[in-house]
Amino acid sequence: MNNKLKTVALTIITIVATGVLWFFFNPVKPKTENVTIRVLESTEPTQWELVKKLTGRDILAEEGVTLESIRSVQSSGGTVALQALLADNVDTASSAWPTWINIIARGGKIKALLGTIVSTKDNRSGNSGLLVLEGSNIRTIKDLVGKRIAVNVLGAEADYVIRQYLKNNGVSISEVELVVVPAVNQEQMLRSKQVDAAAWTTSGGPYFEMTVEKGGVREIPGTRNYDVKGESVRHGLGFRNDFIAKHPDAVRKYIRAFDISRRILYAEFQKNPEHVRKAYAEISALKGGNPRLAKYYEATSWTPDFPLIRDKDFQWWIDRFVEDGLLKPGQIKPSDVYTNEFTPLLSKK
Repeated sequence: MNNKLKTVALTIITIVATGVLWFFFNPVKPKTENVTIRVLESTEPTQWELVKKLTGRDILAEEGVTLESIRSVQSSGGTVALQALLADNVDTASSAWPTWINIIARGGKIKALLGTIVSTKDNRSGNSGLLVLEGSNIRTIKDLVGKRIAVNVLGAEADYVIRQYLKNNGVSISEVELVVVPAVNQEQMLRSKQVDAAAWTTSGGPYFEMTVEKGGVREIPGTRNYDVKGESVRHGLGFRNDFIAKHPDAVRKYIRAFDISRRILYAEFQKNPEHVRKAYAEISALKGGNPRLAKYYEATSWTPDFPLIRDKDFQWWIDRFVEDGLLKPGQIKPSDVYTNEFTPLLSKK
């Protein structure tokens, strides 16, 4: 090899070596995707707002999450929320499992990623029963035959929980009338005797607690969520499949931020529930909400270990739907509805 060729070869080797060293010490950093996640606007204080008010921490900012609130023109409820998700009006929404199962069984491309409410024997905020007036002749589930029951929305959990405890007591859903009434109006409908019983959403909440505190009502035994299904994760949030596939990092950040904030809020409530309720009232006033509802706020829709969603939480419902002819055997399995892939902080219990 002559000197000219040696010089060219040496130059090429030097350039390649320099390039390798540069990339080694200056690796290409992946671009951080800046995705805005659309959520349904809440008329009540969100957990993000409560945590910031209580601790000064902006969890969304810490985790790099940007949200855009979308106002819904329809009444609230899990069915409405998931329909908005399907329609691409929002990017994430939550509901109880029956709505998720119904939509996915019919071809809806959505996925549940995080359990948000747990039903236990002693968990009032995630587990409430059917209320009737004190003087009502309804004493047992069998006495509901021919009666009108107020629910927040049809096709969601309250609808199916009612069907199940009726069935367990030999009563058909066709023997009662379910009347759709927004949660805020159910007490009025009950006390004016326009309905015979109020179910709300079977998960308690401020309107349920307010009605109980005023008195003149009683709960029908055997109508709590726990009475029907036992302990379970019964409600959760998720995204459309296409959004998950396109923006997995944004989804992971949102789930992480959600989990961090609810753990902080749970801990703050255990330490000083009245302090949390005061913050709730102050935020409600600023948002034009009802500060009086703060008195009944409970940050106890979870258990301390924040369990992962499990197959059995869905399989119970799938089995009931197959029994009732709403699903075909094998039409859907739990893994079609949920994944725990995006929940690294949660307990593995």
